Amino acid sequence: MTNVQGIHHVTAIAGDPQRNVDFYAGLLGLRLVKRTVNFDDPQTYHLYYGDEVGTPGSIMTFFPWPGARRGRAGTGQVAVTSFAILPGAVGFWLQRLVRHGVRYQGPAKRGPAGDASEQVIAFADPDGLPLELVATAAAESRPAWADAPGIARDHAIHGFHAVSLWLSDSAASEKILIDTLGLRQLSEDGSTRRFVAGDGGPGTIVDIRTVGDFPRGVGGAGTVHHVAFRVPDDDAELQIRAQVSKAGLHPTAVIDRNYFHSVYFREPGGVLFELATNPPGFIVDEPKESLGQALKLPPQYEPHRAEIEAVLPPIHVGVDAATASIFAETTGPEDVSGDALGFVHRYVPPNAGVELAGGTTLLLLHGTGGDEEDLLPVGRELLPGAGMLSPRGKVLERGAPRFFRRLAEGVFDQEDLAHRTEELATFIEAAVVTYRLESDGIVAVGFSNGANIAASVLLRRPGLLRAAVLFSPMVPFEPETLPQLTGTSVFIGAGRRDPIAPPDQAERLAAILRQAGAEVTLHWDPGAHTLTGAELAAAHEWLTRCITNSAENV
Repeated sequence: MTNVQGIHHVTAIAGDPQRNVDFYAGLLGLRLVKRTVNFDDPQTYHLYYGDEVGTPGSIMTFFPWPGARRGRAGTGQVAVTSFAILPGAVGFWLQRLVRHGVRYQGPAKRGPAGDASEQVIAFADPDGLPLELVATAAAESRPAWADAPGIARDHAIHGFHAVSLWLSDSAASEKILIDTLGLRQLSEDGSTRRFVAGDGGPGTIVDIRTVGDFPRGVGGAGTVHHVAFRVPDDDAELQIRAQVSKAGLHPTAVIDRNYFHSVYFREPGGVLFELATNPPGFIVDEPKESLGQALKLPPQYEPHRAEIEAVLPPIHVGVDAATASIFAETTGPEDVSGDALGFVHRYVPPNAGVELAGGTTLLLLHGTGGDEEDLLPVGRELLPGAGMLSPRGKVLERGAPRFFRRLAEGVFDQEDLAHRTEELATFIEAAVVTYRLESDGIVAVGFSNGANIAASVLLRRPGLLRAAVLFSPMVPFEPETLPQLTGTSVFIGAGRRDPIAPPDQAERLAAILRQAGAEVTLHWDPGAHTLTGAELAAAHEWLTRCITNSAENV
């Protein structure tokens, strides 16, 4: 009988593709080894992450559907996907998860006592997909991607450790694993039995947990679509396919997936299995050095590249190690896509073909309690198609992110404000280099606390911002010497009944900016401390006019 060698890849469903890239290529430090499309749905990305070359056994893949509804973990699914790390990396990963606000459980001991036991850290990705980091000395035998910024090889993920299947009744499924795929039972712990292939090390492990009457899983974002087992070549795949057919299951024909050849079938418990060949691998259509940088299409879709690229949302991969070092001396080893420039942030590239907005990047600065996602819808409404750079404030007030401290309502900590303003200005300068932005195309868009620090940037670092849209601002401070803001345009949106940012504050800020030479438009809304549709529409009209006038004067 021909046996499978272990796990080839795990494919799951995600929501927002950029958030998926930020988490797996950023926080987890996996390499994006291929960006292509779902071969059955070419208007959807298929993203592959792994080690340096996408070695079978290291490959986590996703179908990201923006706006996809959440799935539900349950029976008939791969419920938990586990990655292998070295025992000495546990502390590093605990600190990393804490720094990025990822909730986790553990580390907890699992397995037999002594050297063979595993330390397990359990957490979930942004879509709720259950994940684990399993610390085991055996991880050293598996390759790792050693060039993720801020993650040394000793701390890196060494491919998969295991997959855990949840089943109502496991007997028939276990028989398929043993008699058809050639795995062997290694251990039993309560309701979980462990099966292994090949050498039995990380990347060869399948845990089956019998959960009885637990509800059946529902597919959607945050669930695994299928697990693939690796086979050495086409001949072995055909032999195992014959074994699957002989077992009374119904395998598909061999399907060419460009980077491997596939056969699919459902095991008795309902989990979708795939047999995937080790060759030809991911360097078949692009060099190792540039893996994952360009969209690769299967030949049948290449004639439709323009239409496909127009539909797919733009994504970018995090900065490289050299760029991450920009902040090494000022903010410490901020080291992933999400916070490589000193702030947890989102960057959304401009849409292709949007000439008016294409050179503009909206710097989105949230109010107290917001985050890097908060103003993205505002940015899309304010200037459709523009690039968006959205950092999360680094100061916490009762757990709520802000951009600088305050001593009381309306009383700002001036020392901290000056420090945080310079910190944000440095972030902007590094983002211009990192994301290749037009330095004279940065427009700040802030609400409340975000508007206040944007005003502080205007007054402390003149010329850094091309323009600013300030919703519900206050005077951050009164400069002893006015800056030179000639050529800078500012829109201030204020509420006549705003108890937090009183109207006289908006009027005083407008006066200061005008005295400095800025061209200021003050828009009044009858409401309180909120951003209304009318205010947003007025800002949209103002910003469009500013950019149009600027383009005509070039």
